[in-house]
Amino acid sequence: MSEKKEHNIGKGIKSSFQSRKFKGGAYATVISAVVILIVLLINLFVQELGITKDLTADSRYSLTDETKELIKSIDQNITIYYLVESGNEIDEFDRIVKNYDNINSKITVKYKDPVQYPKFASQYVEDEIGTQSFLVVNEDTNAAKYIAYEDLLDYEINYTTYQYDVTGLKVEAQIDAAIAAVTNEDLPTVYTLTGHGETSVSSYLSELLKDNNITATEFSSLTAQSVPEDCDVLLINMPQYDLTEEEAALIKDYLVQGGDAIFLVDYVTYTLPNVVSLLNYYGVDVVEGFVVEGDSQYTMSSRYPTLLVPKISSHEFVKNIKDKKYIIVPLGSGLTIRNDIRETVETDTILKTSDSAYSKININSTVAEKEENDISGPFILGVEAREAVGEEETRVAVYTGKAFLEDQYLQTASFGNADLIINTINEMSDQENSLSIRSTSLDEPMVSMNTAQKNKIGLVVVVILPLLFLATGITVVVRRRRK
Repeated sequence: MSEKKEHNIGKGIKSSFQSRKFKGGAYATVISAVVILIVLLINLFVQELGITKDLTADSRYSLTDETKELIKSIDQNITIYYLVESGNEIDEFDRIVKNYDNINSKITVKYKDPVQYPKFASQYVEDEIGTQSFLVVNEDTNAAKYIAYEDLLDYEINYTTYQYDVTGLKVEAQIDAAIAAVTNEDLPTVYTLTGHGETSVSSYLSELLKDNNITATEFSSLTAQSVPEDCDVLLINMPQYDLTEEEAALIKDYLVQGGDAIFLVDYVTYTLPNVVSLLNYYGVDVVEGFVVEGDSQYTMSSRYPTLLVPKISSHEFVKNIKDKKYIIVPLGSGLTIRNDIRETVETDTILKTSDSAYSKININSTVAEKEENDISGPFILGVEAREAVGEEETRVAVYTGKAFLEDQYLQTASFGNADLIINTINEMSDQENSLSIRSTSLDEPMVSMNTAQKNKIGLVVVVILPLLFLATGITVVVRRRRK
């Protein structure tokens, strides 16, 4: 190669290193290296400090807003013991419990090895203690509640293997309930009326009540002389046969002395005069038939206009549900307030239909459309009546829906039926540090939408987005042709 060619090659190489393109690339490389170094240093710093961020879509390792409010309200010294061998902590349990002492200095989280200290918990509780469990202690009163490992998980049978699979975590729910248990002196007792074809309390609902420190006991008004003195709330769950006049008088006597009750009614209730008389006494009427919603925005599906998604008020029973969850009223009967309601009785609507709703009189009708004899709405689907009784106050809540407390509506996280029944019981029994937190599902979260939301999304996907793409394409073609 000639000397001139070598000189030109060397000059070309030299000029390439001095080019704007090379300088820009070198600058970008240096910046990238610096950014990577900074990210690594930040990562090491954060890891050293133990700082974590819950990036799960449903924030399953973060505390709910309701729990945070509960923790802030605690003015007693509470210690949460995680009973586990050192180094064997379950990551999901550990992440959740660590959140509790970051909000209120009154709450402390400690780790205790039950193998090293087998007698530790016996100073507080008589339970047989196992590892991977929790003990919540009120240091001011020495009240304590033990939470066993099996109570921290939700199980569901797998019909393929016929074994139980873990489907959810109840760590937050159980710790919240334990805090409420050790900070409240009197926990609520609910008596459920039996003997009239009432819908029985399912095993899931029974477990739900237990998890929320609510004792549920069956009660027969036919053989009793009075409602038990320790009854905080009387639950009358959709009786299919009428009370006797004596039973109705016994329950009325309980109510007029300041007792509290929850009535769940359906389209059969209209035919039970003694049950209806109790509701009428507190200004509530049951409309004949069942409600059909004429506005699909307030149904789960336009195909099922009796699967109601009512408007939710700002009542205290639904304060943690409104704008967060739906309440489902399956095959509900309409409620109205009587014109002759006593002046001493006040009512507050909790759930309501749209103005387009109507009550279908013929319960065997196969026609969804409004017929000649059907009754026009709107209707109340949930209401509370209150009446002062000396220093006490009678509170009567009435909810409607044939399957209102069935498991499918209680277990679904996006539905607020479970929260509503727990809130109602807790508020009626004056539970200060109480709330209703459902278990956290370990399955991929499912999206629940009412008909109106489905229609809006369909409009965007099927109409608006294609039109936008079409308009963009036309704009590009026109501009190119003009050039």
